[in-house]
Formats: sequence, C-alpha cells, structure tokens
Amino acid sequence: MNLMWKISNHVISELYVNGTNIIYPWGFETADSSAFFSLEAGVGWRHQCLKEFYDSSLDHFTANIVTQMKEGKWELNIADKIESLNQVTRFVEAQCHEESIFMDFVMRFRFKKEHFEFAQISGKKIYHKASNVYHQYPVNVVVLSGNQFDIKIKIMDSKVPSQMEPVMYVRDSDNEWVVHVRMLPKIYEKEVIKICTRWARTRPLPQPLSNLILKNKKLRNFLWYRGEVNPHNYNFPLKLFNPSAYPMCRLARGTKLMWKVSTEINEKSNHK
Repeated sequence: MNLMWKISNHVISELYVNGTNIIYPWGFETADSSAFFSLEAGVGWRHQCLKEFYDSSLDHFTANIVTQMKEGKWELNIADKIESLNQVTRFVEAQCHEESIFMDFVMRFRFKKEHFEFAQISGKKIYHKASNVYHQYPVNVVVLSGNQFDIKIKIMDSKVPSQMEPVMYVRDSDNEWVVHVRMLPKIYEKEVIKICTRWARTRPLPQPLSNLILKNKKLRNFLWYRGEVNPHNYNFPLKLFNPSAYPMCRLARGTKLMWKVSTEINEKSNHK
C-alpha cells in the first residue's frame, strides 16, 4: 500500500491511498459560548490568533498557535505523522493560558462517502442515508468499511479534564462520513442557546434569555444538542434560527487537553 498526503490551509487536506484521495480536509476545532476556532485556514470566527507557526514535510506536520477566544486564551500544539505505509497518527494538545470556557475539544476526520459502505461504532452498523445524525458513544474506536479497505480511527492516548468526558461519533453528512474524537462538558459552568445558522455563525442568545428559556424543562429537553440528535426537524419559523442548547465548562489556567489518535488503513485481501 502506498500512503501520501497533501498539507494545505494548515490541515491534512488530502490523503492518497494507492494514488486515490479518500478524504476531505481533516482538522481540529473548539468553541466557547461565542467564538469558534478551526485549525483550517479561513474557518472560524470571533477569535484572534496571537501566534502561529506551521511546518510540514512528506510525512510530518506540526503547528504551534496561541489563540485569544471570547472567553479564554490557550496554546495549541499539533503533531501529525505518517507512521507507516498504512497508518497516520494525529496529536493535539492545548494548555490554558488563562481561565477558559470550552463547549468541546474536537479532532475532526472526513472521508469521501464513495469509498465506504458503512460505519461501525459501539457495536452498531450505520449505512449512509445523508441523515447528518450524530451517532455518538463513549468509545475509543470507529471503523469505516469499504470494498477495497477498512479504516480504523482509534484513540491512543488522551488528557481529559475532570469537568469533561470523552466520546466519539460518526455521522453520514451529504457525500461524506464525518468522525469526531470529542471532549464534552460533564460539569457545567453555564448553559447557552446558540443560533446555529450561517448568517448568525452560532451566535449565542443573551445569557439572561438563555437562562430564562432553559428554566422550562420541556424547552430545555427540546433544545439540548438539538442540531446533533434531530438536525432536520425544525419547521418555519424556527428553521430560520435553528436554535440548539449547549453546556459550557470552565477550565483553570494551566489545564491541559490532549488527543492522540491513529488512523489505520487495512486493505482487503482481494484488492491487494
């Protein structure tokens, strides 16, 4: 098997298996109540990168970034590597430079739909229906299966703050499979309703209004991670605003968050 990549826009943008690109750009992302950061150049809003360094070669990609968010400041270190003819490892670690709010902490993978018949997570087999539903579980492995090869995305190591919990998900979005390795708040600092549209760029409602709405248990249950569990079920006029509620955790200065994840490509015997 021959494995090659292309690095552009600060991420692994293409991954070639025997000369065929099987991915859309990978990356890293995180958010607070208002700001959204993405490693991919040109994506993200309401934050400022105070320091940026990137370096790449045929088999290494590294980055060091200091970012000021709306509700925090942290330093990010990235180290991705082609380990062998069939394996890529990815590493991301953030250290808080000041007390910071986190909605999540995500290593992102995207694979072209046409190469994989189904996904497997937590003992469940999922076929692509373009549902965009998040099939999310507290696991450390997701497998994508195709006619030519299988891909195993596996958590190798992590640093998860006590306020957060680790999960993985796979979703069938449009013409791709999306896999996230994800930390989510377990102990909340606050709960926020975000307007999840392109025009609003996940802008939050004023906190007193979010607090008032989420006091209602039925409304809270209706809005809780709404865009992930039921992404196509809003009617007009709510479809214009696409509201979802999310918890936020507060992490102290010096706190570290880290993922180390392997992507292993196993060629089917009849295609070797």
